[in-house]
Amino acid sequence: MPNPTSTITITAGTAGVTLINVFTVEPGRQDELVDALDRATAEVFTGVAGFISANLHASLDGTRVVNYAQWASEEAYTAALARPEVRRHVAEAAARALSYDPTLAQVRAIHHAAEG
Repeated sequence: MPNPTSTITITAGTAGVTLINVFTVEPGRQDELVDALDRATAEVFTGVAGFISANLHASLDGTRVVNYAQWASEEAYTAALARPEVRRHVAEAAARALSYDPTLAQVRAIHHAAEG
């Protein structure tokens, strides 16, 4: 796996929100969902006001995909959901999953590995 080419910044105490959406998929469909989410993020979300970043995580057992996306505010996220192209993407992703559980959260604490 190549080294990451960029990093995200996580800050506590801001208006920013994080969408944590856990999708459950049939074994064998994980890559299909990751590809669909990746494509939609690149083609749709990167141009939406208030979008900051998204990270896609694939479980090692092949049954889950986690979308960790940062938004400038809850209002920006809500406004994005009203856009037709975003609604299409959400429906397409949902159709590939057995279930999904989107949750908006705010960062309350941050910890890093000890140096040395």
